[in-house]
Amino acid sequence: MESPTGIVPEYLMDAGMKSSFLDYLRAQPWPGDFKLQVLGGWGKVTRSFISAADQQSIAASGWK
Repeated sequence: MESPTGIVPEYLMDAGMKSSFLDYLRAQPWPGDFKLQVLGGWGKVTRSFISAADQQSIAASGWK
């Protein structure tokens, strides 16, 4: 199922999908700061802990 927001597929909006979500986010051609915003929003919605290592790897996967 597609995302209602057009950003993150609905099936990834679950805390149990953290690893898959991080892989999805790393693969996107977005700026690192935008990816961090999406990561933070996902963490809030799913009530998942986002570690500093998660944040660093996501930021590094984006362009500046």
